[in-house]
Amino acid sequence: MSIDLGQERARAVRALEGLLGRIQEAERDLEQAQARLEGLIPMRVVWKKKTCGKDKCRCTRGALHGPYPYLVEHREGKKQEHYLGKGWSPPEGMIAPERFRVLMGEFRERRAQLDRLLDRLDQAIEVMRGW
Repeated sequence: MSIDLGQERARAVRALEGLLGRIQEAERDLEQAQARLEGLIPMRVVWKKKTCGKDKCRCTRGALHGPYPYLVEHREGKKQEHYLGKGWSPPEGMIAPERFRVLMGEFRERRAQLDRLLDRLDQAIEVMRGW
């Protein structure tokens, strides 16, 4: 039983070409995931109606003022709210932190997939060096 080196070499070349195609596809996926993240600002903003504290104001009877925007932050296990101002409008690229985490997870998965493919390419190169 003899091994046809020409056929084996052709099979290896096809396998490498397929792997390179998958690497290029993974690189494009990673670039797209990165592009989705660029310019995004993760912010949690809540809109609240408030009382003003004046005794005879309509808000004491239930007609609250607002709604007004508050930035919500969590620091050292405590929730902090910061008033953003009456005329505040969301900045371009603002995104809910939950959505930002989902996009970051997709980006990390794409990067891990590319790393796995590059590791397989390195292994294939080492095998071919042994021929």
